Amino acid sequence: MGGTYELLTGVNAGASVYGQDPLWLAWVSDLNNLKLSDPTTYQHLLDTVHPARFKAGQVIIAASSLIGIGLAMYHCVDSDKRAQYKPMFLSACLAVLLTGVTEPIEFMFMFIAPVLYVAHAVLTGIAFALVDVMDLRIHAFGLIELLTRIPMMVSAGIGGDLVRFALVSIVFFGVNYGLFRVLIVKFKLPTPGRMGNYLDESSESMSEDEKMDIIIQNLGGRANIVEIDACMTRLRITVNDPQLVAEYALWKPTGALGAVIKEQGVQVIYGPGVDVIKSRLVEKFSAQPA
Repeated sequence: MGGTYELLTGVNAGASVYGQDPLWLAWVSDLNNLKLSDPTTYQHLLDTVHPARFKAGQVIIAASSLIGIGLAMYHCVDSDKRAQYKPMFLSACLAVLLTGVTEPIEFMFMFIAPVLYVAHAVLTGIAFALVDVMDLRIHAFGLIELLTRIPMMVSAGIGGDLVRFALVSIVFFGVNYGLFRVLIVKFKLPTPGRMGNYLDESSESMSEDEKMDIIIQNLGGRANIVEIDACMTRLRITVNDPQLVAEYALWKPTGALGAVIKEQGVQVIYGPGVDVIKSRLVEKFSAQPA
């Protein structure tokens, strides 16, 4: 995805590059190499090639929109529970901002308040459309990667894109924060920490061993588990019989933000700490008799 690009400079000149990230890096590298040596080709490349456009909109969403949404939901938490919910919202916002993975915040509202997800979808569409009407040739999976790429972008002559990106991000942060706060209050939506949507207090006193036992039980037992894996935010399990997998209500006490079951694949959203859960689950799984 992202198209095909033919390298113009370097030892691999003439070779084709595929995929959004390799393509963008190859394009920026060519811009840097051509800027002084061949200004005409440099300008033509800058004007005619716009790599990985479909990804740039997501950078706006992760860097600003969802942070505004997260702050709006936090400010709508019952005042007596904000101290309890602050770490949860802070970790979710940091995960989105630093890694570009949007799920930790999206799964806080997409199932319990569909109207919020519709609003999020519309604003996301607008963010992606902006990439086609102005130069926003930004490509990075999270703030950490973006910071490492700023020097090469400035050197390539697209530093102005960074300025436009910053301004767009400020606008989208404000619009998303204001809209979501109004919608949550006006429609009395049960986002986390309000109107009965509270953390299961029993999870606070639950030991890690007990949590792993519940996860295995929710997956239909040891015999139903085929494979255990994880990505940046999700526990990914392959099972024999998806009918034996528990509904989300039974996952919530383990700290899950959501659960998706599709055929034999089970994805449980825990956020950036999921690797620890995976390791402990594999350990627990291995220790139990077949």
